[in-house]
Amino acid sequence: MSELPNEMYQVHSILERYVVIHDKIFKFSLRKAIPIPGLFKPIDYGQHFRELDSLISALEQLAISTSNKAGIPNVFQQYVTALLKTMQFLRDMCRRLYDKSQGDLQSYKMGQYKSDVTRYEGLVEKYRSLGSTLNESIRN
Repeated sequence: MSELPNEMYQVHSILERYVVIHDKIFKFSLRKAIPIPGLFKPIDYGQHFRELDSLISALEQLAISTSNKAGIPNVFQQYVTALLKTMQFLRDMCRRLYDKSQGDLQSYKMGQYKSDVTRYEGLVEKYRSLGSTLNESIRN
């Protein structure tokens, strides 16, 4: 695997950091579920927004630098584009959730949130599917 271009490793590193954020938001935790002082830990949507924004910028630069680069499978660009869309969508959700957490309760209704989660899950499925295809391409 050492013959892979460095940019592919960088994308993987960005993916790992994004997955940590995803898990902090969506993975079940008793600390998030039980509002007991000292145990309850609210989700810091503002911090997640900033981290995602930084990761998105780095991923956009990698997408530009790897377009039409020799040694990179064609499916890689599709994967990067799908991952980028997924991260951008989550970043936008975090912005809306942050605004709501700051007192703008009407800014993000529960119905819109649920609709967004469903759409986000579809985006996650797409980048994961392309990731499987990319992994097969790399193995062959």
